[in-house]
Amino acid sequence: MIRWISWGKENFMRACDMVHFELGTKRRYALGPTDHEQLKEGISRFHVTGRILDAELAGREWLAGDTVSYADFRMAAFLPFNDVAKLPLDDYPSIRRWHAQLEDIHAWRDPFEGLDAPDLPPIAG
Repeated sequence: MIRWISWGKENFMRACDMVHFELGTKRRYALGPTDHEQLKEGISRFHVTGRILDAELAGREWLAGDTVSYADFRMAAFLPFNDVAKLPLDDYPSIRRWHAQLEDIHAWRDPFEGLDAPDLPPIAG
């Protein structure tokens, strides 16, 4: 599990974060214009790390064993916001399958259900 958490932080999640920051966070909180070089770098990193993650997930249902674990939730932390980042998940069938499995978990799909949490600000055009 530690291996996946560490690898994810420095690789897959970093790539997802770079893209989401440029397309989501900056626009949502008016933090300046999109840095297209950072966006390009994030997408490139996503493809490199996506190929690695997809290959690993092809031979297993979850990252660290036979059941979902913290490693899965941590690695997928940016994927619920993919409507904004538009990472090419369809290019990676094992990641897409794994993500769908996570989406089948109600608490993952709607982690704020029943809480009085404010809506996120809208994404500016």
